[in-house]
Amino acid sequence: MEKALANRKETHKRPSAPVAVLSLAVIIASIVVSLRLNFGTQMAVFTGAAVAVAVALLLRTDWEEIQKQSMENLANCGIPLVILILVGIMIGVWMIGGTLPSLIYYGLRFISPAAIVPLTFLLCAVTSVFTGTSFGSIATMGLAMYGIGINMGIPGVVIAGAVVSGSYFGDKMSPMSDTTNVAPAMAGTDLYSHISSMMYTTVPATLVTLLLYILIGLRYSGGAYDTTNVTLMEETLAANFNINIACFIPLAMVLLLSALKVPSILAMGSSAIVSVIVAVATQGCSVSSVMEAALSGYTSQTGVQMVDTILTRGGITSMAGTVAIIFFSSIMAGALKSSGVLDLFVELLLKIAKSTRSLVVTTLIFAWGIVMLTGNQMLGIIIPGKTMGDMYDRLDVDRKVLSRSLEDAATIGSAIIPWSSAAAYITGVLGIGIGYIPFALLCYIVPVFSVLCAMTGFGMWNAKGNAMWKKGKETSEKWNTAFQKK
Repeated sequence: MEKALANRKETHKRPSAPVAVLSLAVIIASIVVSLRLNFGTQMAVFTGAAVAVAVALLLRTDWEEIQKQSMENLANCGIPLVILILVGIMIGVWMIGGTLPSLIYYGLRFISPAAIVPLTFLLCAVTSVFTGTSFGSIATMGLAMYGIGINMGIPGVVIAGAVVSGSYFGDKMSPMSDTTNVAPAMAGTDLYSHISSMMYTTVPATLVTLLLYILIGLRYSGGAYDTTNVTLMEETLAANFNINIACFIPLAMVLLLSALKVPSILAMGSSAIVSVIVAVATQGCSVSSVMEAALSGYTSQTGVQMVDTILTRGGITSMAGTVAIIFFSSIMAGALKSSGVLDLFVELLLKIAKSTRSLVVTTLIFAWGIVMLTGNQMLGIIIPGKTMGDMYDRLDVDRKVLSRSLEDAATIGSAIIPWSSAAAYITGVLGIGIGYIPFALLCYIVPVFSVLCAMTGFGMWNAKGNAMWKKGKETSEKWNTAFQKK
């Protein structure tokens, strides 16, 4: 048996460039077809993993090598998987414990006709940050603000654009978001490093976006509006929860521990425990009901659909789909790596991306291309993330730049691609055509700052985590020389 395995290993040869490109194309095609057949993202990635394994075996790759590489990938994703489970727990407990209901309640009280457009952006951003879902934020806070904006005479495309920008801000930046956890897992970095890296592109882009929405909103500052929906939401939340500032303790704890750079699992775990205590103390919930929400999620039964939709979520079980995506992606990447297809494809890309500037731009284009091809933001993160990690290592660039670039392109880019699943959802929920796309300003501005960081070196780090912009022009030139030699 051992002799047979040895002979098989000897027959495994590195694939040629055309074979490597064709292999990757077949795998991507299998995923696209699966999505078109409505298999769902998880099963589409499973199909891609199965095809990748089949390709590796056809290339005479030893099964033990495929399995070994896949298990190594899964081991590297261990921390993100634990974080996802803790996130599911926290969201469920935050719902039943009044944390997010209190946040929404106080946010609605700041609505002003003179600032409805920027306020829509901000409220949707806050909602998405603390729920971790752009779709949920669009269907709840976004839908409410859209109705208010229409009643004030604001063009639907404008208010819808603000809804989308705000909702995708949280999808990109929230530690509760699946994409925010999947991106560092695929790129090979940690959650906190990933989020801190995104600050360099997303924060300035958000400020510019907010300013533009303020200027747009001033054109409609004289409107009046029907407060019925806002009043209904406020009264419903107040009637079903003990709205209390103490409910914000878990939120404050997450922000504080994150700022102190406490290890993410410890920070999330500690916050989850405190969240249980706060829920019992402020809402009078039984410990068993809180634990049920932590496991299966919270089910809101206020009788008001707009409120019930946003509050019914969370729990460990809600993260099963994302966990499955990471699991299947690790197997797919393991097969590609062990067969030599991935390494050869990386070498081909290195002929294009020979510096930090072209590396980031190539990543953005690759991620956009996958999203445009598949219509799926998650695949725009998974495929380039697993493909380009070695490129960042070879060019001595920190992988948190890779994870940031994936989100700068794929996460928010999906909302402005007319045929994507995200655009279909947005138009369906808000009842509007794709005319909102030009007004989803954040989706355009973030990539601009991503390119600016690459061009200037600001917000860029080497593989050891040293800031490139603090090294000066001389060091930057040395790096580019080193890249050319590599």
